[in-house]
Amino acid sequence: MDAKTDTFFVSTLTEALQQLKNIPDLKVAAGCTSYGKTPDGTGIKLPRSTLFIKHIPELQIIDRKERYVEFGAAVSLNRILELGKKRIPAFFYDAVSSVASHNIRNLATIGGNTCRSDHKMSLFAPLLAMDAKLEFKSALETIQIPLSKFVSVPEGFLLSKIHMPVEDWTTALFRRLGPAYEISPLSVSFAFLADTSKGYLGDMSAAFCGPVSVKSREMENSIIGSRLPLSEKDIESVLQKASQIYDAEAEKSHKACPPILKEQYINLLHYALKTLL
Repeated sequence: MDAKTDTFFVSTLTEALQQLKNIPDLKVAAGCTSYGKTPDGTGIKLPRSTLFIKHIPELQIIDRKERYVEFGAAVSLNRILELGKKRIPAFFYDAVSSVASHNIRNLATIGGNTCRSDHKMSLFAPLLAMDAKLEFKSALETIQIPLSKFVSVPEGFLLSKIHMPVEDWTTALFRRLGPAYEISPLSVSFAFLADTSKGYLGDMSAAFCGPVSVKSREMENSIIGSRLPLSEKDIESVLQKASQIYDAEAEKSHKACPPILKEQYINLLHYALKTLL
């Protein structure tokens, strides 16, 4: 740990929110798996003032209901896997399993994986595809932000819960591309959900996330209601829209996205659409 860092440890959510209110530029940390090493390689390079929330009981809660699951922000990824594929969507289980190694997942939290703003991590795409919502708390109020509207943690707030809807999708796919045990500009995740019934596409949700985040309800609506299997003309129309949307999002992000990412997105979406029967 950096000797120049002021660290604050709290045991309750109330204490954490008071610290956020009273200490300027205080940054929140839990598992610290996304932080780099100190110059000598012996510690973790943390922000100047760091608040550790990993062991706050209120942030460790998992609340499983019939139509949704709520995860406290400090729930570790391995605790999510302990629920098993029968208690959370199987494709989301696969997404959590894809994150690093068992030891890293003991430290890494769902909140940390979701809130990184410079690069969308592995769980962002499946949560975005499921229309998850984020709950943030400050000392004065609680707000909820759809993941589709999330940019960064609001000043003076911390992430308290992730609300994940649970629905029965006919098709549910997850893919992670890039280096296995690190996050690089080539690290992306893709989630595809579809509901098919009586030979028609009833609903669809697709998300591709990494350096840039791509999800378009307009694109999804353009194909919903189509007869299955989709014709080549229908698929080509969707892929053209997807290409334009990707370009717009990449330009808006002001990032130098490797060209191969767009190709991967289009190929993954093409494959997913072809699986619909």
